[in-house]
Amino acid sequence: IYGKGTVGEPLRITCSWEKSSHIVTVSQDESWSLPVTTPSASMDPVSITIEGKYTKTFSNILVGEVWICAGQSNMQMFLRSSENGTQIAANANYPKIRLLNMSRKTATSPQESFDTEWMPCMPSTAGDFSAAGFYFGQKIYTELQVPIGLIGANWGNTAIEVWMNSQWVSADSELSSDAELRSAGHTDGSPSIPGSAYNAMIYPLRNIPIAGVIWYQGENNQGSPYIYPKFLRSMVEGWRGIWKSQFPVYISQIAPYQRLWNFRTNYSNPAMRFSQAEATKTIPGTAIEVNDDIGNIADIHPINKRDVGYRLAYLALGQTYGKPDFTAQRSPIYKSMIVSGNKIIVSFDYAQGGLKTSDGSSPTMFEICGADKIFYPASATIAGSTVELISTSVTVPVAARLGWSYTKTTNLRSVNNLPVSVFRTYQWDDPTEEN
Repeated sequence: IYGKGTVGEPLRITCSWEKSSHIVTVSQDESWSLPVTTPSASMDPVSITIEGKYTKTFSNILVGEVWICAGQSNMQMFLRSSENGTQIAANANYPKIRLLNMSRKTATSPQESFDTEWMPCMPSTAGDFSAAGFYFGQKIYTELQVPIGLIGANWGNTAIEVWMNSQWVSADSELSSDAELRSAGHTDGSPSIPGSAYNAMIYPLRNIPIAGVIWYQGENNQGSPYIYPKFLRSMVEGWRGIWKSQFPVYISQIAPYQRLWNFRTNYSNPAMRFSQAEATKTIPGTAIEVNDDIGNIADIHPINKRDVGYRLAYLALGQTYGKPDFTAQRSPIYKSMIVSGNKIIVSFDYAQGGLKTSDGSSPTMFEICGADKIFYPASATIAGSTVELISTSVTVPVAARLGWSYTKTTNLRSVNNLPVSVFRTYQWDDPTEEN
């Protein structure tokens, strides 16, 4: 509990769940703070009273789990703008779910405070909150049966560096150079300067103890997808640093969609999706949900945000809260490959129960190549939690890929109907690849 006051002023702070009050004195910089131990999560509200020259009581406070819902436009998309969102919002009577919508502001330096207030989730407030965030919160509220606080900190058309301390970016020449390339051509009015949204929308939240973060962003960094894991690691480590907490970060993979811009990276959309999945292998306390089956090739903003939010909730419920019904609810991601004669055998993480296809047909969108690096469609056969690939055009295969396209999506699924992430097994660049 913290605030501002008159230097030297004594304050009495009374928490309704404690038997005695606390006395603090306002310091020379006019600030005061008091750490208190909160009670267990409960549907019963508590209150806090601060008495000095003035008396202020905060009532109807709930103790529960707080999550930040951050990212760009696909996280920003309001519930009312999503699929069936108007009807869902009209029935969103969840007074024990609280919403804090951060104002979309920028600042040139980290700010100490913010100007928005917590509100109960109800028909008049739910429609203007993040759709993915709403469905995430609704699911974990239903399963945990404790109050849930959701903080919306999102802004369309923002790159990841906007959500990072500018010093984290400038300290790394590769990150700094990449961010400068993007900022130079950014003209739509949304922030593009490293740190600008972080300063006003993330840093002021650091004193709120959070359970974790859900993150849906990446479209604006698609031009350089293979640098993205480095950005993501820096951001996650930086946020955890200012909170002094190793909270989990669950990531929504961007959706498949057509080639809309002349990105400098070939197949930039599947490359970004692959890079996001790869990043979770090396950043502790992260996991990814995959959206290949709910994407809209013709729309960068798919309106099905219910499955996005629920899949992020499955990760939280299984990995953070240890709910056994959800521990296996993870999209399989590429693990490794071996060459066996004229076959490539691909293994996946999080495919313990086996694999299947969404339509009962053989897996589609697999390709393999030989030493000439020319890819050919591969016949794919599921063998438990692996897939065997073969092509009459490739006698000695060396590499494989899945879903490397702007116009088609895959049909490979986990036994829980979660899509398998796109991947490639090679590192080389091919300037003629998209031809």
